[in-house]
Amino acid sequence: MENNVFRIDLFKLIRYVLKRIWILILCAVIGFGVRYWNTTHRMPTTYTASGTMYVYNSNPNLVNYQYATSMDLDSAVKLIDTYMIVVKSNKVMEVVTDRLAADYPGIMPGFIASSLHMSSVSETGVVSVSSTTSDPKLSMDITNAVLDVAPEELIRVVGAGSVEVIDYAMEPMYEDNRRPVYRGMLGAVVGVMLSGVILLLLFLFNRRITDSKDLTDAYTFPVLASIKRTKGSENNPGAFLLTDLSPLELLESYAKLRMNLLYSLVGKKSRSVVITSAICGEGKSTVAANLAVSCAQGGKKTLLIEGDLRRACQRDIFQYDKHSKGLSEILAGESSLQNCILRNVRENLDILPAGAFPPNPAELLASDTMQKLLEEIEGMYDLVLLDMPPINIVSDPLALSTQVAGCLFVIRQNYSDHRDIRKALISAEMTGMNVMGFVFYGEKIDEGGYYRRKYYKSYYSKYDYRKHPSEDVVQTAQAAQVQESQQQTAKLRNAASPAEKPRKRKPHRGRKKTH
Repeated sequence: MENNVFRIDLFKLIRYVLKRIWILILCAVIGFGVRYWNTTHRMPTTYTASGTMYVYNSNPNLVNYQYATSMDLDSAVKLIDTYMIVVKSNKVMEVVTDRLAADYPGIMPGFIASSLHMSSVSETGVVSVSSTTSDPKLSMDITNAVLDVAPEELIRVVGAGSVEVIDYAMEPMYEDNRRPVYRGMLGAVVGVMLSGVILLLLFLFNRRITDSKDLTDAYTFPVLASIKRTKGSENNPGAFLLTDLSPLELLESYAKLRMNLLYSLVGKKSRSVVITSAICGEGKSTVAANLAVSCAQGGKKTLLIEGDLRRACQRDIFQYDKHSKGLSEILAGESSLQNCILRNVRENLDILPAGAFPPNPAELLASDTMQKLLEEIEGMYDLVLLDMPPINIVSDPLALSTQVAGCLFVIRQNYSDHRDIRKALISAEMTGMNVMGFVFYGEKIDEGGYYRRKYYKSYYSKYDYRKHPSEDVVQTAQAAQVQESQQQTAKLRNAASPAEKPRKRKPHRGRKKTH
């Protein structure tokens, strides 16, 4: 019934992220702005004072790094870490605190230790000692105090040959470079990473159908057609109804659904088809109405039965009297089929309304009367479409499992959920309902991607006979235009040169005869 639903499509993930690239950009801008502002306004101004000392180690290879091996260099790096631990020891920090207490009352050893930093200069025996505080003079005094106290303790603990101070610290004249742009870029990277993780989690936990490929990858049933949901008002269901003026793309989508449905019915005894969905709001009633119209336009004598006896919708789409008698009255024995059918709602299309809401719709639909009614109807029509309620809501569609050829599942884009679909398919399988396929219904149907966007609309425009009349009509129109043009030209010539009046012939005056 279904394939692996949880398989991750990398291309789809990339497309999902690219469609929401504005989220990444927004988070990057916010991260950059927060870090930049924090660096320039919130971070305190600091000053760093540095001094150096040279340590003569007992290992001769660590004295001359030119001949040191990789193991010796690793030992040197570890030795620098040891120096840092020794310098920041309580004993050294207490001595440094005593030396600075006179000039800086209340200074604490922990503060001094947190301001210190030690490193090797270019992988040599030279060790740099620095202190960073908000007071340039305090940074200098801490560094110099450590340089005075540390050598003796390093020789005692580490066992180095000797330690000599090379340069004492000078009072820094300029504040440390806080590099707000660099910190802002780091904030932008963090923002992009966080938003990317959130988008990835949303993608992984999203169980809604986004395109028809989700259905073909997850289930074995075919997608009979992908139909674009037309723009209209939710308060006016009739705005979604198919007409002769509908876009050719929409007309052809329903024509494709009609042809696939008729092909699926070949060899089946019944010509009745249930149109349902998993949950409410997926567009099954609209698809049923438009499919009925399309089948009627294709020359099939079609009957649309409003089988949703609890919440009838076709009355709003086709806008007929909501008090019309229908299916419920027939099943209850209160009226006959001939008195309830609304004939010629469209050419070749009749409608059987739902009628009054009964208290027991599932029992009425599962009755023998319903089976006999369908047999009678199939003798009168080429195709019977039943608009039924969602399977996961009520059991009404399942009551017709053995009485119809099968059912069509309407799946709405970015609305239908895999969990609901699986639940509905399991219910259909348990009752023996034949699932003929899916109808993918949504606002953004993207078949063919770039190809569709660039060429499909132009191809539909070229094949739209309503915009391109036949050759005979064109020739007739051209001949009429030529004739009209000749007539206008003749009128202009007559107006420019008025007709000459015929001259009166004067009598001939001959010579008098002489005798």
